[in-house]
Amino acid sequence: MSSFSIVTIVYNDVKHIKETMDSVVNQSYKNIEYILIDGGSSDGTKEEIYNYISSCATITQEEENHFYLEATHKLYPTLTFKFLSEKDKGIYDAMNKGIALTTKEWINFMNCGDGFYSLDVLQKIAESKIEGYDIVYGDLNIVYPDYNVEIIKKTSHTPKKLYTLFYDFGHPNCFVKTSIHKENLFDLNYKLAADYELIYRLYKQNRKFAFLDITISTFVSGGASDQRAKESLLEALKIAKFYNRHSPWTLLGKIYPFYIYAVTKKIIKKFFPKNLSRNILCLVRQK
Repeated sequence: MSSFSIVTIVYNDVKHIKETMDSVVNQSYKNIEYILIDGGSSDGTKEEIYNYISSCATITQEEENHFYLEATHKLYPTLTFKFLSEKDKGIYDAMNKGIALTTKEWINFMNCGDGFYSLDVLQKIAESKIEGYDIVYGDLNIVYPDYNVEIIKKTSHTPKKLYTLFYDFGHPNCFVKTSIHKENLFDLNYKLAADYELIYRLYKQNRKFAFLDITISTFVSGGASDQRAKESLLEALKIAKFYNRHSPWTLLGKIYPFYIYAVTKKIIKKFFPKNLSRNILCLVRQK
């Protein structure tokens, strides 16, 4: 029977943490280890998480020298919690801390503000034929709050389009085998695109990918990679260039053209009137 370690990273986002936690805890499939990594929030996020866990679970371990606890759900003993709150060196450092605490078969990162698309997502994955695969992934529902647009991004059935800089793959709609993830941590040299680098690295290691024809998660646009779009795209370009350094035709024919395309979209979103940007966004996002 499949088991899942779901990791949520958060820092000072008390407004959205409960919604994300609800999307995990209320899954119909309950063989879940839910790990929450808080970066030492000062806005009440830590207290909100603690109160949430205390309300539905029995705390089985609580450490005094630093803020860490473990708990078991009162109604569903296969649903457990681990909660660590301490300063970190950024989002990917926090995500690596989450990996270190995982014990289940599959890891997924459902960071604060995002959530599973429906309450039966894990049930559908558990019932799928995923034995023998290293990474499983599906479609992604993307919300653009500034444009009042919500689009299900139909993900490629093959990871061969990784050259397209963030195309298809991200931590909310991917599940990685825990044993593999522990050997492949996020590279802290990247501040905005380390999840993209990880997927590219696993692809180059000839890991086995499986596409599942389901919408896995809802991702809200406007996070760090959007706020620092130029830096994010440059990091992605650097990663794509590195992993294709021996393929000049891929660089010239695919990677650089798509980089120009991606930069153009960012310019449109930033400088064009919202109504026009919204229409263009809908046009280029849907297949």
